Order: sequence, then C-alpha cells, then structure tokens
Amino acid sequence: MKKFTLKVALLLTATFALSANAQEKTPVKGRVFGQNLTQEIHKCGTTEYEALLRQKNSKRSTTEEFEQWLAPKVNAIKAQTVAMGNTPFSTNEVVTIPVVVHVIHNGSPLGVDENISDEQVLSQITVLNQDFRKMMDTPGYNENPVGADMEIEFCIAQRDPNGIATSGIIRYNMGDGNGWQMEDIEANVKPQTQWDPTQYLNIWVVDYAYVFGGELAGYAQFPTQSGLPGIDGTGQATAANTDGVVIGHLHMGSREIYPQGTYDDVSGKDEGRTATHEVGHFFGLRHIWGDGDCSADDYCDDTPVAAGANQGCTVGTDSCPQSPGEDMIENYMDYTVDDCQNVFTQDQKARMQAVLLNSPRRASLITSLGCQPGIVPELDGALNINELNNDCSDTFVASMVLRNQGSTTITSAVITYNIDGENDAVYNWEGNLETNEETIITLDEITVESGEHSFNGALTSVNGTTDEISSNDTFTRDFTIVAFYNTTQIIVNVMTDDYGDETIWALLDSNEDPIFSNIDIENPWNSDFYNDNQLYTETIDVDPDQCYYFAMLDLGGDGICCEYGNGYFSVTTIDGDIIAEGGTFTDQVMVPFGVTSTAGVNNFATSNIVLYPNPANTSVNISIPQGKVLPENYTVYNNLGQVIANGTITTNNTTINISGFANGVYFVKVNGGSTTETLQFVKQ
Repeated sequence: MKKFTLKVALLLTATFALSANAQEKTPVKGRVFGQNLTQEIHKCGTTEYEALLRQKNSKRSTTEEFEQWLAPKVNAIKAQTVAMGNTPFSTNEVVTIPVVVHVIHNGSPLGVDENISDEQVLSQITVLNQDFRKMMDTPGYNENPVGADMEIEFCIAQRDPNGIATSGIIRYNMGDGNGWQMEDIEANVKPQTQWDPTQYLNIWVVDYAYVFGGELAGYAQFPTQSGLPGIDGTGQATAANTDGVVIGHLHMGSREIYPQGTYDDVSGKDEGRTATHEVGHFFGLRHIWGDGDCSADDYCDDTPVAAGANQGCTVGTDSCPQSPGEDMIENYMDYTVDDCQNVFTQDQKARMQAVLLNSPRRASLITSLGCQPGIVPELDGALNINELNNDCSDTFVASMVLRNQGSTTITSAVITYNIDGENDAVYNWEGNLETNEETIITLDEITVESGEHSFNGALTSVNGTTDEISSNDTFTRDFTIVAFYNTTQIIVNVMTDDYGDETIWALLDSNEDPIFSNIDIENPWNSDFYNDNQLYTETIDVDPDQCYYFAMLDLGGDGICCEYGNGYFSVTTIDGDIIAEGGTFTDQVMVPFGVTSTAGVNNFATSNIVLYPNPANTSVNISIPQGKVLPENYTVYNNLGQVIANGTITTNNTTINISGFANGVYFVKVNGGSTTETLQFVKQ
C-alpha cells in the first residue's frame, strides 16, 4: 500500500492526556487533517528519528551500546592530547568535510520560497565554519573557558562521486507544496538523491518537515559504531542510504550574512544554528539535557546538567539547582534561539574527534577528495525527471530536464523512455544549450493501468555521439495510478488495538480536505475517541467521477497491529471489492482511490467487458453481454501510452486487428457516457 505525503500532516495537537490509556506513551503535538492547531516549531527531530531507525532495524545499536563503544575512545583522545602538551583536546590538525546540499523544491523559481538561492546555501557553509572553528570576530566566537575550536571545517563539494566538477548544490523538483513527513523523506527523498555518504556530508533542504511533535527545523542521523561485540553490521548498512542531515528551508543559512534569503520570521532560528546543531548530532553530540531530566547524561562533563531544553535566551537559568553550574544556554546543542548560541565545549570536541576517527561513514570523510576541483568534460549532458503529473487519472504527463554540464554547446540529444522497463520510446531533442543551461522536455500524455509503476529515462546520445559522462544519463521514478471503483458508497471497518484512542482516520476529497472522520475535525477535543479492541463500521456516500483518499493516523507511531493487539482496517465498496486494508504501519498511511459513475442510461457496466483471446496473435475481441449498455468507442495504447488504434463500438462483439502490432503489452480504453474502463492484453 503506497503512502503519500500528507498535506494534512496527520498529526495531533496537544498531549496524550486526551485519553487515559495514551498517557502511558510519549506525548505528541501537531495538526489534525488540515486544521492548524499549533504554530510550535521544534528545533530538532533527531531523537524521534533515532527511534524510527531502531524501530525499522532492531539491530541498530542502543544509546547504551554506542556509549559503551565510544567512551574508551574519547578517553584515549583526551589522554593523548594532554600528554602531548597541546592545548586541551587540540590536535592542531584541521580536517575539512565536503558537503553536498540537495534542495528539494516544488517547482518554484530559483531563489523563491523553498527553492532557496545558492547564496543562502553558501551562507550556511560560512556559519558552519564560523561555529566549528570558534572564528574570531564572528557570531561563532566565544570566551567561555571550556569553549573549543572543533578544528573541523566544511567546503561545498567541488567534484561529484564520479570526479566531475560540480557546484555542490543539487536541485530536485519532487515536492508538492505540502511539506514532507519524516518517513517520506527517508523512503522517497534520500534514497533517490543521496551522494556516497562515505565521501560527503549530505544535507537535504526541504519544504517543511513534520513528525510527531509538529514541524521540525531539522534532524540528523546519529553515527554508528563498529566492532562492538554482539552488534553486526546490518543496522549500519541499512542506515547508509539515509545518512545525513535534513533542514527545513526556513532555517537554512543566515539572515545576517544573506538577508535576501527566505527565513523563518518568528522562531529566532534564522542565523544558521539549526544546521550547526544537527551537524553536531551527525558527529555524535547529544542534547545537553541528555533527552531526560536532571539525572540524564549527555556524556560531556563540562556541560552542566539540565532538566530539559531551553527556549529563548534566559541568562542565569539553573533548571537543576542540586547540581553545579547554570544551564549552558549558549551551547549549540540546546534549543535556545540562534543569536544566543556560540559554544561547543572541550568534551564535545573529544566526542567528535573520537567519532571522526572511528565511526563508519565519518572517518572516511576526512580523506574524501570531494573538496578538490573536478574535471569539466567537453560533452556532458545530464538527464533527470522534473515531475510526474497524474492527479486522479489513468493518464500522466512526464516532464524531464536536460542539462548541459560540459564545455561544448549541446544542439541535439536522443532520449529513450519506458514504463516498467518495457518498450522503449524515443524522443529527439534539438536546440541550443550552453554550458550550465538546462531545458524542460514535456512528453505527451501517457495512459497506464492502475497500480505501482516506474518511469525510466535515458540519454542515449548527445550531438550525435556518445556522452562522455554516463553516470548522469539515466533516472527512474516510481509512481502510482489510482484504481477506480464502481460504487455509490464505501464501507470502512476499523478494529482497534490495545490503544484505541490513538487511532484517527478520515476520508479526504481530492484536495485532501476531510469530508468524514471518526473525530470532530473542527473541535477534535470534544470527540469520542475509539475504545480498545473494538470493531467500528461506517458507511459513507461517495460521488461518481471523483478521487478520494483514505487516511489513518496512529498517535503511538506503531500502527494498529501487532505489538499491542491485532487491529486492522478495511475499506470496501458496497459490493465487497477491497479498496484498502491493513494495520501494520508506523505513524500514518494514506491510500488514494477513484469512484466511477454507476451504470445507467448513458453508462455501461464496466464489470461485464471481456477481452479475448488473451494473449492474442492476429485479433482481439471486445465482448459485452447481450442486453447490456454498449460503450461508445475504444482506444488502444501501447505500454508507453501512445495511441495505436481506435474505433467505435456498435455491436456486442467488436474485433480489433492486431496483426501489425509488435509483441508486447497493450491497453484498451473503453469509453461511454461518463464511464471508462481500461483493460490489458498481450500480443504474442
């Protein structure tokens, strides 16, 4: 069951105090089905992200296991540097980390909204260097006795993983203006865009990020250990393709350095400290309050204990008076506003050094060649997908981007594309594309049957010859064509688990606005939440020729099956056809579907149509039983959606001559009144 990015965010504001049972689990905040019930922005989602990683892979090390592995390495670094007579914990060796920034935008022009400018991105690199080097005469400087120069610098990547020259800022049009759930970033954004995490610090800039707790300013993947007894490499391997840092676009870069950028105007997180904080996590630092209370530990002796995160910038805060020292509100690993922060400590530096020397995908960054200039080929065209537009239809329009990354003008290109790896079609482009210019290529509308598919493209030649760099010539993008059902009503069954009051679901219209839910959307706190281990059934009227979404949220983030009971959900037509079913998910699931017109005077009954023989060789027949309303016409498409044949339907058995068709899969779209049906046959 495919999960879509929710405009509605599917998050609940307030706490689990809404119900008695839910008090046993972690409180959450956020939004319910499009209703903005809070404006709170949470600085960091790294703790929630780490929990998600462990939930997906039980072999990922726990906090205790990681600290058991790291502690002796930190102590060795402290002892060695002091013995050598250096400034405490100073190696006098500055390392440089190459950074690639992936800007995930929604099609906005360069420099507008979430498609932030190069200058705003580069201002963030400047801030990282000021903060990690405790640079004199910058906001990153401090005179704190334990304040440390981390001896880590950052450069925007100068070469890509293939050694080709790059700006280090890569842009992808793959958003929809609704923001991103953390799980969607992990499942869809990162794996499709990430550069080799052993050679680059990957930073993704997204149009808002959401998780339980509301909107996030950012989050990072914590490092892993190696060689710890009892822990194999599975957790490390499965986390590799998501390793890096995510930053909300309003919190990337510095207003002070580049005031023309797009920033958050109210949270005080507009000077680049969000990235400093998250990169701190990336290199092994924990929040200064240890994600607990006064008894929790961040494993750094020179950061006084704190009862929790600090907001604003209240000097003299002492949340744990029984322990020595006031809260270090100026530490980058607190939640105070950006212009309050300017300190990493000596113990935090020792942790980072230990991680940089020993942790997988951290130690290798030190020797990466990513900061060295790459080669500029003479002839290098790059092809990528721009967008797939297939809202509530069995058709979609594909848009590709052809970019010139070589020194020679591109005047022609041959592009092949296919659906699901079958039956390549060819697009011949001609024009004039100078170095670093790009053009958008929009294909004709393509018709595909419902289900999960992949769209694949390849740049096969440039200027009539082979492209010098083949690594950027191909792409694949998964997409879904919604299934349509002939019904006037849907039936929703929900069997709750042991925590029934954590379950919220809604039927949404094509704009993702709720039209029915098990809670009161306008005033959710007056709702009667579901009881535990009980079956609930709702019958809902639906309109013909419409698209809908069935969306379910589990506030506990563990689905409704099977750790805490055997809950499930099903959505069916009145005839019993299954639209959606399940129960095993994490925080949310969302299923799109369409409703066709019911049979009537001008509409035919789609369930009565048969194609035979199938597979076929010379002809295929469209058969409609006697006495049924006839469709008006048919259209035959190949696997790429190109029209191969068409005709009218005047009898109950219409024969299509396919003797001239190439072998492969074809689709017959039958039309009549306001009803259509697409059937598949194989020519062999």
